[in-house]
Amino acid sequence: MALDIPTLINAAGGEIVGKVRLQKLVYLLDQIGVESDLSFAYHHYGPYSEELADRVEDDLIFRRVNAETRRRADGVPFVVYRAIDQAENQETTASLGTPRVRAALAAMQRCSATVLELAATIHWLAAVEELQDWRAELVRRKGVKTEHGRTDAALRLLEELQITPA
Repeated sequence: MALDIPTLINAAGGEIVGKVRLQKLVYLLDQIGVESDLSFAYHHYGPYSEELADRVEDDLIFRRVNAETRRRADGVPFVVYRAIDQAENQETTASLGTPRVRAALAAMQRCSATVLELAATIHWLAAVEELQDWRAELVRRKGVKTEHGRTDAALRLLEELQITPA
């Protein structure tokens, strides 16, 4: 199924804050069975789909999605995505409408983008790269992002999504 971005945004509560959040949200939805038909590769912030980035750009051009640029307190810009097209794709709506997927979307929207990035990266390292010591590799790749309880929060999220690494 081709994942419809405006329908996803609506299912996620009407907005998705940040490119990283959008990428990781879709990657983790795939892992619980949503099947976006997108391919992912490892990139700086973890699993990344160029196809997803292209779809979002297309939706921006065709005015199905709005992207508002904002700035954090330290001046770093981020994007807030909102659906303009309120007509929902029935196939995407059906796949996102199950109680498990709705709960997963809510859980992912509640956590920080960094925790979501760590959760997706943990899953990638353990399931895709099949690393036995994914914890050491996570710290090597993500450094200080793994501190202050964020790795534990990422593991709790994966547990809630029922895709905990071995």
